[in-house]
Amino acid sequence: MKSYLGLVPQYEKVHRKNNRISVLCIVLSVLLVTAIFSMADMAIRAQENYFIKTNGEYHISLTGIDEQTVEIIKARVDVAVCGWIYQGCTGSIGQKTVSFAGASEAAFTELSEMNMQDGSYPIRSDEALLNNNALEQMGLSIGDTVSVVVPNGSKKEYHITGILEDMGSLLKADVYGMVLSEDGFRAIADENANDGTTFRVQFKSGVDIQKAVRQIKDSYGLSDNQVSENTALLGLMGQSENSIMQSLYLVATFLVLLVLIAGTVMIAASFNTNVLDRVQFYGLLRCLGASKKQVKHFVILQGLRQSMRGVPIGLITGQIITWCACLLLKSISGDRFSEIPLFQFSIVGLIAGAVVGFLIVLFASLSPAKKAAKVSPVTAISGNTQFIQNKKAANTKLFHVETSMGIFHALSGKKNVFLMTCSFAISIMMFLSFQVMVVFLDQGMPALASSAADVSATMGNVPFTRTVIEEIGRINGVDKVFGRMEQTDLSVSFGSEEGAITLISYDDNQFKWAKDELNEGKIAPVQDNTNNVLVVYRDGMTWGVGDTISIHTSVGDKKVTIAGILATTNARNDAGSNGYMICSEQTFIDIAGDLGYTTVDVQLSKTGNDDTVLAIRNLFPVDSSVSDKRLSNSEAQSSYYTGAIFIYGFLIIIALITVFNIFNSMNASVASRIKQYGIMRSIGMGTNQLYKMIATESLTYAMLGCVVGCILGLPLNKMMFQFLIAEKWGMGWQVPVTSLLLIVLLCFASAAIAIRRPTKQIVKMAIVDTIKLQQ
Repeated sequence: MKSYLGLVPQYEKVHRKNNRISVLCIVLSVLLVTAIFSMADMAIRAQENYFIKTNGEYHISLTGIDEQTVEIIKARVDVAVCGWIYQGCTGSIGQKTVSFAGASEAAFTELSEMNMQDGSYPIRSDEALLNNNALEQMGLSIGDTVSVVVPNGSKKEYHITGILEDMGSLLKADVYGMVLSEDGFRAIADENANDGTTFRVQFKSGVDIQKAVRQIKDSYGLSDNQVSENTALLGLMGQSENSIMQSLYLVATFLVLLVLIAGTVMIAASFNTNVLDRVQFYGLLRCLGASKKQVKHFVILQGLRQSMRGVPIGLITGQIITWCACLLLKSISGDRFSEIPLFQFSIVGLIAGAVVGFLIVLFASLSPAKKAAKVSPVTAISGNTQFIQNKKAANTKLFHVETSMGIFHALSGKKNVFLMTCSFAISIMMFLSFQVMVVFLDQGMPALASSAADVSATMGNVPFTRTVIEEIGRINGVDKVFGRMEQTDLSVSFGSEEGAITLISYDDNQFKWAKDELNEGKIAPVQDNTNNVLVVYRDGMTWGVGDTISIHTSVGDKKVTIAGILATTNARNDAGSNGYMICSEQTFIDIAGDLGYTTVDVQLSKTGNDDTVLAIRNLFPVDSSVSDKRLSNSEAQSSYYTGAIFIYGFLIIIALITVFNIFNSMNASVASRIKQYGIMRSIGMGTNQLYKMIATESLTYAMLGCVVGCILGLPLNKMMFQFLIAEKWGMGWQVPVTSLLLIVLLCFASAAIAIRRPTKQIVKMAIVDTIKLQQ
């Protein structure tokens, strides 16, 4: 052995069991950081692939630019692909509306959300792709010719060269889709093409897109209205200036810092306890001639050696957890989650985990190293393992001796109680912070609402009679049918405020589902056909629950009382200046008359299929629009479940880490005082008293941690809720009672269970062995 540092591996061989706690803490910290960062990385990749598939892989779109500007932009060194996407024109095939699109093959493939399912791309102006649903309904195939009424009213024959893959937007709008070549589209374009046509730009990897956008605007004199970003894609790339995305960036940054702090505290708590546990050994080093600096180096080297063992295990385990989450999504539906990457390594997660494992271990060991260096040689001889002599004894007036001693032990070391409290508190703060993301996810996915329809029919020139509900209900494969009557531009007044509303009727099913969207008030009074209504939240709304609104109709004024406020509603027509107002069907008839249904929504059962949709379609007049929302709902569900798996995965990981961290912390805390417990047993303390003392110490840590965690976590939860949800949907913050109770009970249960094993070990040991035990 050439150096005193050579004692480190020898010491670790002798005390392997005692080092396992520190190594396990490093593993858990690295696991926490790696898993969360890797899962977030995989979720972003999956969502990025999804938005590329549904929106197109372009970064910005430009409108109102001339060909000279186009050529200059094409020549920019930071541009990878660019091209025109022509849209906005509509025509008809028979009674069905057809939406035209046009692009070069390169722009169609790289920049659009459209995909060719089969065949070849149109080259001549009389060639076209037609979507699969249209081909099936008309009995056509590749090579056939179809007659289309183009925007100017004339008929044109198109040769079908390929099949356009069905998109949720086409089925939802109940229109056919036809893709033409650039020349083919320009030949039929009318004035509507100016609004729908854009020049899309995809920048090269690594480009500062916002800087490039500013340069394009300044160089070519473009206004903000002429430049639009692909918000979803840029947001996931971290390059969006959209206000909502900026809010998410701030929240994500904060959550990242919270996770890193949690890892640091976990490791620091373990190292601090280890140093307390080995005070006598460091004193012996000083007796043998080691300087304070050498003892400090000894402790730091111990930490780094432990991280060399713990970090790889944590990285591998974290990556395996991420793969399991991805596999779980694939097992739910391989088609729906086709964009989820499988068995791919997350560089971001691995780097984050390695940084935590090495750098934070280094930083976390500095303070314990300084503490170890303060140990005097006298300590080794005296066997005193306390750095600071307690000037006050335990207060036994309020509690029994063992209870008082437990509280006294917990509070005697300021740094130790600080780190133990932080271990509990940060777990609670992380859990409450990620809980807000669950609410954000649920609120941002209306297609997943219980009221979401699989098929929706909207009226043409004549409203639907109420008998159509019964007819649809008798079709095989139909689960629920519900309709809405709507009346726009109803004049209303509230005090001196005048405006207009769109009135909507709900049936019993819709009122039941509306409870999920209720921000404030009650729904039952509205459902009972009284003069009560619901209103939908909007920015700047001055109305509140209990206010009375006057509705001006042709037969006189009707006074209604606001019974509740909803976050959102489904409606065909636009809102009035004062938004939407919802009432029962009878109240609607009393106010606006029996106008018939504007919209009829249908939810299919498990046996519902294309034949069911066709049967529903045949019940409505040809001028009605029957929207098949199954594909768009499936796409939305795919996006939702991707986010849900990862967000709930974060919560599960945090909960598990909380349990393991508390177990390790309590084990280490008990182990550091094992000599004291032996002395207490030698002077007559019984087994039950010893257990009560250790249990009280554990309970004290848990209570302090939970109190601090709630004091800091609840305002944090509220702030994030207001930041992400309240301002957008008008929802009022409520204490997340269920989540709070879950994490607090988890902390107390973990603390109670954690002390059982070390307590039993102490009781089984002979008193003399306990006192002599050296760590």
